[in-house]
Parts: sequence; structure tokens; C-alpha cells
Amino acid sequence: MGKSKQRTVVTILTMSLIAVMLIALYYYMNEQSKPVKEPLSEAEVLLNKDLELYYPATPKEVVKLYSKMLQTLYTDLEDDETKALALKIRELYDTELLENNPEEDYLKNIYTEIIEWKKAKRSITDFSFIHEEDYVTDKIDGREYTTVQVIYTFEEKAKHLEEWRFLLRRDEEDHWKILGWNYLPGEKSE
Repeated sequence: MGKSKQRTVVTILTMSLIAVMLIALYYYMNEQSKPVKEPLSEAEVLLNKDLELYYPATPKEVVKLYSKMLQTLYTDLEDDETKALALKIRELYDTELLENNPEEDYLKNIYTEIIEWKKAKRSITDFSFIHEEDYVTDKIDGREYTTVQVIYTFEEKAKHLEEWRFLLRRDEEDHWKILGWNYLPGEKSE
């Protein structure tokens, strides 16, 4: 092989090597400049739920979402997240419940409860549904009603269980909305 051909081959190989190195450097720098996506907090996940498009389909799913929101609400959230999540919970409420609990009073009560819970070091650690086979839908004055029962596990000084019954009513948009709830006495301790 002549010197000129040899020089041409060396030049082509050198240029190819430089091109590969530049491409690798470009991709490396591009990857480094991408922002690192941190996973969303539970509050952010719940706040990002679009209930206009993806409203829970069943009474149980409504109460499950409500319970997750409640569980998250009573943790250490930023003030803006607390307010946003409290207002998001109201989207699950029936219009009658909303009318009986004006937003300003509702928020004041939530903030008061959160302060009390923090002082008592109280939290909801878990929840589960009971008597699912007993879910019955009743029609009263042309409106559908049902109840869902939940056991919440609270941690304060010790773990204890509380049973709650939720009353839901189907609205004009065919969504089950929370009309109210009540505590069922007979607290159980673990």
C-alpha cells in the first residue's frame, strides 16, 4: 500500500474516531442537562387527579379516594397543599353537604383539627372496607342512596380501630357523592 493511501486510511479512521467521540460527548451532555424528575408525593398525586374526567365509578371507590385524601391531609403538608387537598376533598361531597359546610368554615375546622392531630401525634395508618356484601342501594324520592363502612386504623399513643359509615347519594351526573358520615361506637384496640 502506498504512503498516500495509507495516509488517507489513517485520516479516515481518525476522523471517524473523532466523530464517534463527538457524538458520544453530545449524548452524554444531553443526558446530564435533563432535569431529574423526582417522584410525586402522595399529596401531589391526589391533587393531580382530574375528577371531572376520572370520577370514581363506585361508592367504594369514592370513599377509598376520600380516605386516601384524608390520610394524606393529616400528615406534614405545606400550607398550600393542605388547603388544596382540603378543597379537593370537597369535590367528593354532595351539594347538600357543601351547602351545610361553607368553604370558609370547612377550612377553619380542617386547620383546627390538623393542629389537634399534630399535638396528639395522631395519624391514619390504614383503612379497610367491611360488610361489602351488605352494600344496598335504596331509592328515596327518586334519588339513589347507599352506605359504605370503613375501619380506620389510627395511631396515637397506641393503634386503635374506628368504624365509620358513609352515606352516599348519586347526583345528576351519575356520580356517587358523600352526603355524610358517622362514627359507629365500639372502638377496638389492637
